Amino acid sequence: MSTSPAPKPEIVEEAYTILMQLGGKEFLTMTGAHKLMAAGRSDSNPNPWLRMDLRKNQAQVNRLKITLMPTDTYKVEFYRQVLVDWSPVISHEQTFEMVYGEDLPELFRSVTGYETRLPVIVRK
Repeated sequence: MSTSPAPKPEIVEEAYTILMQLGGKEFLTMTGAHKLMAAGRSDSNPNPWLRMDLRKNQAQVNRLKITLMPTDTYKVEFYRQVLVDWSPVISHEQTFEMVYGEDLPELFRSVTGYETRLPVIVRK
């Protein structure tokens, strides 16, 4: 009786790039972001995106969605989504457009209050 290994999740290349621009594993560790979802580029979806759930923060948002736009910049959406009578209710929306990849960590920090990278300790 043999069991086959669990299938590996497919990596969406654009979403992986977004995560790396945020800080990769270090970002996930420092912020507690979890439940990552991604959609790649397709005929029905020309703009790939990465979405994640966030822990409690100063902006009171629990979701982040980052979408790659045709201008090679990002649309960044922070919002709070809860279920009320099995229907999603969205509040606390904050949307930022024309965000460059190198600006993603600072934008995340300014909205949520969480650092995205481990501090560097310098000994003298």
